[in-house]
Amino acid sequence: MFGFKSDRQVKFKPNSDMATFRPQHIRENPQVLGLGLTVHHDTRSKMLMGLLNRHGHCVSYGHTLLVETALANAVVQDIRQFQGLYVPPFLKTGAFVFFAADNTDFAEDTADGKGTTHGTITAVYQKADVPGEPIAPPLVIGDAHSLSVTPYHVDVLPCNELKPQPIYRTEDFAINEVGVSESYQLTQLGWIVATAISRTKEGGQSSKILGWAGYYSLLSASQSVTQVGALPLLPEVAHEWPTLLTVIMQASQLRYLAVGDDHPTVISFDMALYEKVVQLLDARSNLRRTVVPRMGELHVVMAALKKTEGS
Repeated sequence: MFGFKSDRQVKFKPNSDMATFRPQHIRENPQVLGLGLTVHHDTRSKMLMGLLNRHGHCVSYGHTLLVETALANAVVQDIRQFQGLYVPPFLKTGAFVFFAADNTDFAEDTADGKGTTHGTITAVYQKADVPGEPIAPPLVIGDAHSLSVTPYHVDVLPCNELKPQPIYRTEDFAINEVGVSESYQLTQLGWIVATAISRTKEGGQSSKILGWAGYYSLLSASQSVTQVGALPLLPEVAHEWPTLLTVIMQASQLRYLAVGDDHPTVISFDMALYEKVVQLLDARSNLRRTVVPRMGELHVVMAALKKTEGS
């Protein structure tokens, strides 16, 4: 697309024979650049990118690598500005932020068990329409003239192996006795009645009324969009104690930059990591008061179904 001329360019008559159009890489539009980055991210196919580039649909394979290198170097410069901590550009001050951490594995099923890669990734969430000033300045992306990436390394915090110990809880937990609001009950009753009437008119066939999720979404106010970012991949096994401690401390530093000490650090884990994080927090009283671990929704549902099946 960037290889074609517009009507204005076709009709243009230069004043001299030495006048030329801008180089192709300067007049490329976001679509061809974004498509090139997406195709390379999803396929890693040089042949496919070459085919698309020859038809003018995306930038070349080599130029895509240079853009990715420039992005990586810009991220490294942001990390150096915050003393080893990467701050996503969308994060703002004064708005609640929460996290999710999980393992990410590549090439797990190799024939000899070698050549595998195990890492840990942390996702960052914050509402998009909240007021506040950005924590980090915009990334300064320069022109990369080679595929050399600035060296970057995350210092994994030391943590001795913890022995499993029985956990005795002494805290008192308050139970909300308010119950379900009357407006929600009326909304649910209205859906049940409307669905029943619709099925009666249709002779017992499927109802023309939307399902509960779709019905409730039409009646409720639209929710604000949540922006999602990710910290650079931590090349460490997720279930190791030093890795978990490093993830918790990185999330705590970002939470402090966003809201200070007014809110705890809320991080979601899968069931296996959640159990280890609870042990880690019990062994470190300073983190127990500021970090709130929680299981992901899928694992909560699985545990509830398993409990229901066994009862």
